[in-house]
Amino acid sequence: MLFVILSLLGCTNGKSDNEPPKLIISKQSVVIHDISALAKPFAFEKTMNKIVATAGGTATNSTEMLKSMIGSFADGSFIHPISGKVIEVKSRPLESAIDPRNLLDPASVDGMIPVGLFNRFDLAPADGSNCGEYRIVYAKRSSGPIDRMTMIFESRIPNPNPSKGLEGCAPITDFWAERSKDTNSAQSISALEKLYYQGIPQVEPIVKAENYGLPMGQIRVNLFKTPKPVEITWTLREFLVNYDSDGRAILKPEPVDDSPVASLFRATSASSIFSEEERNNFRQSFLGQPLCNLVNPDRINKKASAADIINGISASFDPRFNDFESISQGNIDNPATDTDPLLLNQVQQRLASLSDLSGVSSTQLMNRAGTMTCGGCHQFSADAESGNNNLGNNAFWPASLGFVHIDEKGNLSPLLNDFFIPQRIKIAQQFKDKRTAFHQVKALCPGEAPATESLKIPNVMKSREHELYKGVDSIRKKIENAIQASDAKPDKHQLDSMLKELKEATDIARKQESATQGAYAPVRTH
Repeated sequence: MLFVILSLLGCTNGKSDNEPPKLIISKQSVVIHDISALAKPFAFEKTMNKIVATAGGTATNSTEMLKSMIGSFADGSFIHPISGKVIEVKSRPLESAIDPRNLLDPASVDGMIPVGLFNRFDLAPADGSNCGEYRIVYAKRSSGPIDRMTMIFESRIPNPNPSKGLEGCAPITDFWAERSKDTNSAQSISALEKLYYQGIPQVEPIVKAENYGLPMGQIRVNLFKTPKPVEITWTLREFLVNYDSDGRAILKPEPVDDSPVASLFRATSASSIFSEEERNNFRQSFLGQPLCNLVNPDRINKKASAADIINGISASFDPRFNDFESISQGNIDNPATDTDPLLLNQVQQRLASLSDLSGVSSTQLMNRAGTMTCGGCHQFSADAESGNNNLGNNAFWPASLGFVHIDEKGNLSPLLNDFFIPQRIKIAQQFKDKRTAFHQVKALCPGEAPATESLKIPNVMKSREHELYKGVDSIRKKIENAIQASDAKPDKHQLDSMLKELKEATDIARKQESATQGAYAPVRTH
């Protein structure tokens, strides 16, 4: 009788017959790589024009903004924004000679074409201060072994409602999740075009100048236009949106995250720009939290699979020591190549002190450190012949597609297809179903005090009201007011002073954000 009544009410086991079936998340909700369908909706010129239009400051255009990046390729050194040291890089004559108008022209051999969109909600911090990154990858249309270039626009999005913590990201994550219902990639791209350039209810557009470095997000560039592949190697660089001394929006070179100057891993060199004290400071830092982050998945799970390890390792090197380029060709930047024996001994002692760890040698630990750099993730860590890919505990770093993880035709690498994308699908499914994160377990480093405070969720309901953004936004407003108040050009002395303030506020925000535990891994990388 009860079953009949429940049936008449349209309900059995507490569920309505009309309840929609559970949405099953597919690959379509984490990556789109149909290059023919992406071509017009995500045209490179469209993205650049949107960034220029939302940057504020003195009037400029996409061609001029790209010139600021291209001009930096002729430089042989940059001043580190934290340490003040002069960091040498290899100047790149062919990239510095590119006409920016050609980059904006999809018909040009140097035209940049969209090859992929990536949902990186997995990079969100546990406190939900932002919702991770949403990326567009561009590649130079004409390519060859010594004539390639890619650009990754990595927009980090503020939480639409920070007072809800990570759950405030649901309007974004749900919109991506809905793409699994689409019948084809063209339908998904049409929807995502609105999200990226116009915004959707509760969510501002993904493509905005402030999301590429003011203070979060960045643009990364892979460079391989070279007349001499042995001398001028494949390298990766990073840029943030900023302003020049005239108040115009530019793309400013920035040290590459988690890519320390390689000489710090080697024996002392007379030509080193670092003092013995600085080298010791770097190594003591490396032997602390970064080393623990690199073996965290093995420590929290004795039966960790290769996928657990590859998806779970991280580093978080001290940003004071990051380089301005990360070389992926050969072993020039590989921490595991010509490592100082003294450092290897220190690593081995540190590993031995972790009673809950086994199966990882000092060399394998250095291989893990290499995977966290841009150059290693893209190429040298995948070198099986040299053993660079051996991470210990039967885990081996997977292959790229020859320096890239998505190529000019939209093909994806084994690292993406077999490891990263399945993990991102799992994360998307779990958050859609439960609105909570997982994999937040962090094994303590020796001497590290257990966390006593729970996550602090701010009582603000607008994204840019979060403390991470207020300082940068305040200075940007001052710069805008100074430019608008000027009849001609803004006062350079006044502007220079405000630009220093902007840099300091950006550095503070980025440091604070990166120190926040990740929602899905203790430290967020890649």
